[in-house]
Amino acid sequence: MTIATLEAQRLSDIRNRIESNIAEHRGWYMFQGTVFILAGILAMTLPSVTALGFELLIGALLLISGLIQVFASFRSKTHWWALLSGIASVVVGGLMLFNPAAGTLALATILAIFLAIEGITEILLSLQFRPARNWVWLLLSGLVSLGLGVLLFAGWPGATVVFLGIIIGINFLLYGVSLLAMTAWVGHQPNE
Repeated sequence: MTIATLEAQRLSDIRNRIESNIAEHRGWYMFQGTVFILAGILAMTLPSVTALGFELLIGALLLISGLIQVFASFRSKTHWWALLSGIASVVVGGLMLFNPAAGTLALATILAIFLAIEGITEILLSLQFRPARNWVWLLLSGLVSLGLGVLLFAGWPGATVVFLGIIIGINFLLYGVSLLAMTAWVGHQPNE
């Protein structure tokens, strides 16, 4: 056998393993894709509500975790930096809950970091799925997520609540489409 033949056989084996895995879990991929598409449409339809909901959730988590950290630092007599960290979480969480407009910049920064990490992860995952058909949809989703994260880091077009909600919706929608595209060519599960 030639090197080219061996490489072609290796790629074929990888593709078969990936396709078999997708076929085995096809229903789960389709369910996830559908949920993400619906969530994306909802987020883009109600962008202010979406962004405000995320902001309030993050604020509540910061406030609760900060209170626990402050309490734990007093109980265990840990270092003063743990107490300061807990107080900072309480203050930032409280600001986000009680003054949502002030939290928009924090939400934009958190969302930018999340989108950048998710974009890179999806790109790497798409490269792993590359021998499979329609892998490019996952790559496209990753590139768009990474691009949206970069736009937020750059501050364009401003950290408005509506824009943040639309970005969240686009991210959900594209990820859902990529999951459905990956399963579109898969026939029935092998056990059927």
